[in-house]
Amino acid sequence: MLTHGSLFSGVGGFDLGFEAAGFQTAFQVEWDKHCQQVLGYRWPDVPRWDDVSDVSGAELPVADVISYGFPCQDLSVAGKRAGLDGERSGLFFEAVRIIKEMREASDGRFPRWAVAENVAGLLTADGGDAMARCIDALAEAGALVVEWCVLDAQWFGVPQRRRRVFIASCFDSATAGRCPDPLFPVAESDARHPQQAPGNGEWMFYRTHGRHDQAQHQITPPLKTVSSVCIAGGDSSPRSLTPVEHERLMGWPDDHTLHRADGKTNADSSRYKMCGNGVVAPVARWVAKHLAATMSSS
Repeated sequence: MLTHGSLFSGVGGFDLGFEAAGFQTAFQVEWDKHCQQVLGYRWPDVPRWDDVSDVSGAELPVADVISYGFPCQDLSVAGKRAGLDGERSGLFFEAVRIIKEMREASDGRFPRWAVAENVAGLLTADGGDAMARCIDALAEAGALVVEWCVLDAQWFGVPQRRRRVFIASCFDSATAGRCPDPLFPVAESDARHPQQAPGNGEWMFYRTHGRHDQAQHQITPPLKTVSSVCIAGGDSSPRSLTPVEHERLMGWPDDHTLHRADGKTNADSSRYKMCGNGVVAPVARWVAKHLAATMSSS
C-alpha cells in the first residue's frame, strides 16, 4: 500500500484526502495543541510529532508522499506579506529540509513525491519571486519534476470558493519517468459544478463589524479562521453556518473537529479556526489520485 505523511497536518485535511485515494497515513507533524487533540482522536495509532523545526526527516517513518500545507500568514494578501522570509511562511524551508533528510536516510527511496499547499498569494509574494524560490529550493533538494497548479474547491463537490496553489515535486527517477504532461490535467479533470449550498440558502457572506461583505450566490467565500459564514435565503433572517456546516464545506466528516483525544470537546471558535486553516479533502483526494497513478506499491 502507498503511504503518506503530513507536515503542518492541521486536523488532517490532506490525510483524509489521501486515505480516500487509498493511501495509508504514516506520520503527522502538527504544533497546535487543539489540532493535536483532534488528530489524536481521529488517528490514535499514527505516530505524531509537534514542531517541524525540531523534527529530522531521518527519524520519521518513510512515506511515498509527504504533504505540507505550510503557514500562509506571510503570503496572504490580507497580511503584511513578509513572504518566504517571514517567520511563519518561511517554515517552507523546514519542510524541504525534512524531505531532503528522509531522502538521505532512505538511500534516495523516500519520499517519491512531496506536495505543498498554500494560498494564491504565494504567486505574487516577494515581489513575484516566492514561487521561483520554492521551485529552486525543491530542485536543489533533488526534485526531478516540479509542477504547480491552482485548484478551486468549488469545482470538487463543495460549495466553497477556495483557490489554493498546489506544488508537486517528484524525487524518484523511475516515478519521474512515468509522469504524464501535465501531471494535473485540470482542464480534463473530474471536477464538477458545486452542490447546492448548505441549509438550502441562496446567499452566503461574512458579517464583519456589523456589516455584510459582498454576498455570494449559492456558494460561500473562502472560510476564514476568525469568523463564520452567514447565510440568508428568501425572507429568512441571516444566521451563521454551524461548525458542522463548515466541516462539510471542507469535505470533512460531520463533527470531525469536535472530539478530542483527552475526552473533551472543542469550542466552536476553535472549530471555525480549524476549518479556516484546513485543506479541502476532496481536492487532496484528486491530487493524491494523480500522484498514485505514477507510482507502484512495490
